[in-house]
Amino acid sequence: MPQIFSVFQIVIDKDLRDLINKEGHDCHVKSKARIQAMMDGDVRLGVMHDCYTKVAEVVADDLEHVFEVGNIGPEDRITRLEKMTSISVGDIIADTDGNCWAVMDVGFMPLSPTLHKFMDYFDKKEVA
Repeated sequence: MPQIFSVFQIVIDKDLRDLINKEGHDCHVKSKARIQAMMDGDVRLGVMHDCYTKVAEVVADDLEHVFEVGNIGPEDRITRLEKMTSISVGDIIADTDGNCWAVMDVGFMPLSPTLHKFMDYFDKKEVA
């Protein structure tokens, strides 16, 4: 049954991209968190430092369907809230009950309940 899922990504804006190109990935926690999330699916640094932005809401049946829609559409199932890249390793998907999963290289990993900071973050970033 279709439901609305929220997609969170670490967004690197032009100013930060310019800084990274000048000084390297170690120059900012957001850059380090993005690399850590993309390389091994470890989202902890990004979650702990509020690096994630809610970029979209996706109408889908399940996590696999969210991944599919976020990569190949159809576009009418996506409500973009910010600039969004295709869904990939290190992104976070949340359902309407607040359950969250990190996108891994194969499948999805539920986020630990000990990451309550993310749940607070999720609540703050909800779009009416």
